[in-house]
Amino acid sequence: MGARYLSHLFLAASLSGLLVACNDAPDRPPSGDVDIESNETVPALQKAASDALTPRGQRRSYLVTDPGPGKLTPERLHASPSIDGLSLSDAKIAPSGEFVTVLKGREDDAQQQDLWAYDIETGEGRLLVSSTDLLGEPEVLSEEEKNRRERQRQYASGIVDYSWVGGDLLMFPLGGDIYLYDLATEDARQVTATAGFETDPKVSSDGSLIAYVRDDELYVKDLETGLERQLTNSATETIRNATASFVVQEELDRDTGYWISPDANRIAYTQIDESPIAIETRANIGPDGITTLDQRYPFAGTDNATVRLGVVRTSGGSTRWIDLGDDDDIYLTRVAWAPDNSALYAGILSRDNQTHTVYRVNLSDYRAEVFYEETSPTWLNIRSDFTPLEGGFRMISERDGMRRYYEITEDGAQQLTPSDILVDTIRCSATDGTLYVSGWRDDPLSTHLFKVETMNVLAHEDGAGGDASEGQTDTRLIATQISETPGQHGAAFDADCSRYLGSYSNDNTPHQVRAFNADGSPLAWLSENALDDSHPYAPYLDAHIIPEYGTLTAEDGSELHYQLYKPTDLKSGERRASVTIVYGGPGVQRVMNRWQRKHLSRMLAHHGFVVFAVDGRGSTNRGKAFEDVLHRALGRAEVVDQTLGAEWLKQQDFIDPDRMGVYGWSYGGYMVLMMLAQTDLYASGVSGAPVTDWALYDTAYTERYLGDPRPDHPNHTDGAYDGGSVFTWLDGLTEPVLVIHGMADDNVVFRHTVKLMDAMQKRGRHNLDLMTYPGEKHGFRADTSRVHRDRQILEFFLETLDLPDAD
Repeated sequence: MGARYLSHLFLAASLSGLLVACNDAPDRPPSGDVDIESNETVPALQKAASDALTPRGQRRSYLVTDPGPGKLTPERLHASPSIDGLSLSDAKIAPSGEFVTVLKGREDDAQQQDLWAYDIETGEGRLLVSSTDLLGEPEVLSEEEKNRRERQRQYASGIVDYSWVGGDLLMFPLGGDIYLYDLATEDARQVTATAGFETDPKVSSDGSLIAYVRDDELYVKDLETGLERQLTNSATETIRNATASFVVQEELDRDTGYWISPDANRIAYTQIDESPIAIETRANIGPDGITTLDQRYPFAGTDNATVRLGVVRTSGGSTRWIDLGDDDDIYLTRVAWAPDNSALYAGILSRDNQTHTVYRVNLSDYRAEVFYEETSPTWLNIRSDFTPLEGGFRMISERDGMRRYYEITEDGAQQLTPSDILVDTIRCSATDGTLYVSGWRDDPLSTHLFKVETMNVLAHEDGAGGDASEGQTDTRLIATQISETPGQHGAAFDADCSRYLGSYSNDNTPHQVRAFNADGSPLAWLSENALDDSHPYAPYLDAHIIPEYGTLTAEDGSELHYQLYKPTDLKSGERRASVTIVYGGPGVQRVMNRWQRKHLSRMLAHHGFVVFAVDGRGSTNRGKAFEDVLHRALGRAEVVDQTLGAEWLKQQDFIDPDRMGVYGWSYGGYMVLMMLAQTDLYASGVSGAPVTDWALYDTAYTERYLGDPRPDHPNHTDGAYDGGSVFTWLDGLTEPVLVIHGMADDNVVFRHTVKLMDAMQKRGRHNLDLMTYPGEKHGFRADTSRVHRDRQILEFFLETLDLPDAD
């Protein structure tokens, strides 16, 4: 039983005796009842006695500051070698089909990437280019390149991108210049060597030239002669050529501003004018002083950059500008050349995000005609899959409420994928019409690879009716699942769709890469990444936590998926503190069977917390109707659904309902503030880089869901911005909250947090703690900052969710 437990019994007996003595005191009330209001000592003593009689196992915190060997810590999450093991990215099968090229992180620095090749039959690898050996000095990125990588969520360094040039050369940017690696000579040569910084390099399809952007001007270089030609000469402080605007990169997934024609004779490019956009000045306060950076940030309801689309010949000359209509207040979403060079397709999204028009530009006279148009009463999700054809194009659309793949011609839209799968990505299109796609059929927690074919089936099959004995048949789109194991399956095919590089992970399997035949039969491992004794994660296998999955039912009957991490030492009868990790908004799915993005949850569980997450309505990968509850109502259905999750969590017999915390980043940071302000479910929260006022976020994202904040604007909805603002609910924010923000954040600008600080101070509140990170953007890049951030999160929850009298 132990001496400490005996001492608790002795203390309880002593306190009980003291209470009896107090009740027998001469000044007690004559009725014999204890006058609690007149004696504050009595209830305190009663509580102490009750606590002392409570079994120790029910009142102990169970939280630990040091989880001990074999448990994850913030320091280990961001150290090298990565606990995820071997990191391979951007895998491509060589044109010859004999080997695979990949970018590979290093054992001593997982973020530093080099260019490697692997034999597709044996899996044997060899280093092609060492990024540090080639550059010879630390890489210094331009501000434009930093911004591009931030928009792409690209946090690696060294070689971060490459392309094939014919069958023997590989092109890659490094340190602001462009290089070619020759497989025959096994040597890399420098293609550009300028004081400027070349960004977004591309190779023409015939391998004859490389195009790139330098100082907001478009250049091409002939690879045979080495001649560089400047194609534009109009850049100013606000006019930029061949570069996508901030909101188009951030919110519409278009990170380029030019497109080379298949015959390499012409380039279509954008020219943006940012002069209408107001300047947001950011202060970077560091140990060496203060620097300021002016960013043209298009806040909701303010002017965007204007955009023009032009075509210029690669041999030089004047630009032919294309008339895309009278409305200048639009977003240019997609541009693609027809395979025969006869036409250009350009997608235009209306400012209200409800109409997407695809123009076909005839290159004989540069006239643009409407080729296809989609509308939505809420908003349109613009996907990146857009493949031009001679008579039209193919694209992913949600025209029936679910993501399907369509062929768009002058005759209309033909569905190319069956209705029983939700399509995520088009992987390959074979010459015989066979498609290979990623998506899900039965379970949104896993993503599988499917082969889609057009087949003749008996009419009575597939529920179509008819008399099979008469041989009546119907044409059907049939999807055959190729991948089998639950989890996340990706694929990169070769040109003829005969082989692919399959990537895979699940809750028990870190990221793997293997070569396969198109039917799914395996070839060589490129990275088995097996969890053996030599794997960096091996010391943590005994404490590895597999999340539990389940579903809750939303108020409209929708099925909401959740995941739950329980500490490895959780015993029956214990009630633990918990942390809910929330995102809650559109375009993101958190609850998935995958290895990535789960170490923070495991680390918190190793320190004693139960960790919970639920994807509420509005999250992606469930169909458009599931998302549409957010229309003109950000921060409403999400709060309802997260409340449902929290109420379910607090009813579990292993949860202490008085010690529940909540954490989130970006939209999740916003949701933390909204949950704390609108409910009394959580004892504390950590809000990372939060949106606090949607009028301070960008046009393309915010207006898509909330409309325009200007009351006199046709796209305005009364109450949309007020209802979604943290400040509307701020009187309810009384719990301890830690706000974390990078001071160089150009996505959710630091002013969101400054405005929150000001409002809390004016209310006389002292429950807000703040941790800022000079120089860090929305996604932290420095490992030291990441470690400090995660340690800060952990320590805050250890402090605010611990029992005050825990042993």
